[in-house]
Amino acid sequence: MKKQILSLASVSVLCFAQVAVAEDINEIFKKVNDYAQAKNYTKALEELSWAQKELTKLHQTRLGELLPAEVNGFKGAEPEIQSALGFTNIERRYSQGEQEVKVSISGGSGGEGGLGGLAGLAKMGMMFGGAQPGVDQFRLDGRTAMLKNEGAPELTVFLESGSLLQITGNDRIDGPFLKKFAEGLKLAAVDSYLKGSS
Repeated sequence: MKKQILSLASVSVLCFAQVAVAEDINEIFKKVNDYAQAKNYTKALEELSWAQKELTKLHQTRLGELLPAEVNGFKGAEPEIQSALGFTNIERRYSQGEQEVKVSISGGSGGEGGLGGLAGLAKMGMMFGGAQPGVDQFRLDGRTAMLKNEGAPELTVFLESGSLLQITGNDRIDGPFLKKFAEGLKLAAVDSYLKGSS
């Protein structure tokens, strides 16, 4: 009898652990639909907020996959993702020996609104500002880019999705290297996902 009780307790703990890990998004939407059909909109909205939380987790996981684990022989650390008020920032650091590169993508995405037009505003300011000393403007994979060569080099790519992609390096990295590093990123795929096209 004692063994049966322990076995039952073990099964209960296992089932609880599996439920606690994640909820099935389809089950949540089924609940939303059921409550909506029963005109219990309070519960439907409550379930919808849980669906949004689960979708945000999935979206953040996908964002982490956008920047590859390795670029031109540089190994990437775990991506860091922050989201607040419709603004998302993903950052991944890459290193090879004493060379270090940081890649970050900032802006709104996936209908989050917020600062989704960040790149558009920055790009417009750059175009109206004209040529600046120490700043090289060019196109990278069909997207407007700007390379600041004075001091620590910084490459900014204005994505069509409205987000900004920035690449910076430590004191062992120069501007031409950042350009080559950027070419190793799949900018079109990143941009396509952020636009909701993929």
